[in-house]
Amino acid sequence: MVSKNLNIGLLFPFRKDHETLNQLCRDFPVEIIRAPYIESNELRSSRGLNSGRNPHRYEEPNVEQFTLDQWRQCNAIISMDLPSNPKVLFPNLQWFQGVSAGYDHIDTDALTAMGVVQTSARGIASPSIAEFVFARLLQIWKGLRVLDQQQDEKTWRVRFGTEANGKTMGIVGFGSIGKEIATRARAFGMTVLATRKSITKERTDVDADFLFPADEVDKMIAMSDVVVMAAPATEETRDMFNEKRFALMKPGTIFCNIARGMHVVEDDLVEALNSGHLAAAILDVARTEPLPDESPIWSARNMYLSPHCSVSFDSYEENAVSLLVENAKRFLQGKALTNVVNRDS
Repeated sequence: MVSKNLNIGLLFPFRKDHETLNQLCRDFPVEIIRAPYIESNELRSSRGLNSGRNPHRYEEPNVEQFTLDQWRQCNAIISMDLPSNPKVLFPNLQWFQGVSAGYDHIDTDALTAMGVVQTSARGIASPSIAEFVFARLLQIWKGLRVLDQQQDEKTWRVRFGTEANGKTMGIVGFGSIGKEIATRARAFGMTVLATRKSITKERTDVDADFLFPADEVDKMIAMSDVVVMAAPATEETRDMFNEKRFALMKPGTIFCNIARGMHVVEDDLVEALNSGHLAAAILDVARTEPLPDESPIWSARNMYLSPHCSVSFDSYEENAVSLLVENAKRFLQGKALTNVVNRDS
């Protein structure tokens, strides 16, 4: 039984009108309020390192009074970002729906203190991120960067690559993204190891050959030819990949981070690359985004860098809307929402 009205603020600017949202408004007591708010990469990156807060006082987007008035009407919002002082800006807020899997840049503590249910978009981009990981891995193993350079130089020189088949991949964090990566690794004939908070006595999973508890991550790393970081940002994973852990990796290991920049001590990674200990690194994230010009990451040996764009948007928006609609129905019907999160999950 529908028990309440729902005024949903669309702070994330969808690129097109979605009939599923219109249908939601026709079938349920739902009003869509378009009140966009998008923060800069610098601010979002800073929030991610500071539990969603803005201690360095980066400039926040200017919001017109009309939009502020709209925000006060919302008891639900769907957004990439959360402005500072949400209790003041959203006095009636009951539910926050994020549009990204990660939520380290959201002030979860403030939302919890307000009694707001927070949900993420975990899972909607996992296939595209997994594809990106393997695009980069194949680029490295098959030497495509060199072959492209030889074509540009009109140089005909044979260069043979290496196989994915038979290699071992260790995945740190076996959630939606980790499982999608594992599925593709298996298709390439790789052995898949993974860490997860909860594991069975048998330590197996339908998508992995062997599971390690989080406190045995070092053992898994030492066994892997490729190490992929796919865990959420928590205090436990801050600076997780440092000089010690890079040294534990076998010579010639490829390190890949498609999670958050805060997981990596970047100077230690650069040293592991430049010394030749690691074969390559795939980074789609950095501690500070955009990456500063003076960062040694730009020129590190065999660095495969991208500006936080491993997601493909072919179906991302449609998936986000589908999740929003499903959760809106659940919210109105008093059911548990999908992808409820907290700072420690």
